[in-house]
Amino acid sequence: MPMLRYEEAGMALPIALIGGVLVLIAWGLGALFGHGRRTALWVALLTCLAVIGWITIGLTLVTHDPGTGGVNLDPGQEIRRAITTGAREPWLNLVGNIVLFLPFGTVVALLTQRGFVLRVLTATFLGAALSTAIESTQYLLGRVADVDDIILNTAGAFLGALAAGIVLALGDSAAEGRRRAD
Repeated sequence: MPMLRYEEAGMALPIALIGGVLVLIAWGLGALFGHGRRTALWVALLTCLAVIGWITIGLTLVTHDPGTGGVNLDPGQEIRRAITTGAREPWLNLVGNIVLFLPFGTVVALLTQRGFVLRVLTATFLGAALSTAIESTQYLLGRVADVDDIILNTAGAFLGALAAGIVLALGDSAAEGRRRAD
């Protein structure tokens, strides 16, 4: 996420959480109205991308003066700041960056048709690629580009994919157990 002023930073986390809920609603409605699971997941993915795009690019365009940007290429700098200062703004940035990409990682993992490891790797790689593209765009727009955002967004995609992969693996294991019992 971009470096937001303190008043604006408080908006990003609720918007990310609302985005996650919208993804679930989009997926549920798609499944409910018979469009199939995959179609519903694609709708959910587009919803994820729209929410991520609005928070990372759209929100900065409407809340920041142009040309106030910079770049942080020191991995862990903002993460350390959150941990050492205990201040609210760095923590919102840290948690918000992870939470923002959780639904993305989950949906990509669910769309990936291969095994557990490939699901997690695909979602993690695509999360890292998307985050890198966002940070590059922010830099080109005169905003702050931060390597920590890429790290945290990628962690969010990884955790979302990991959760989806575990749930799917447990479901497959339970289904296999039922087949053997029959």
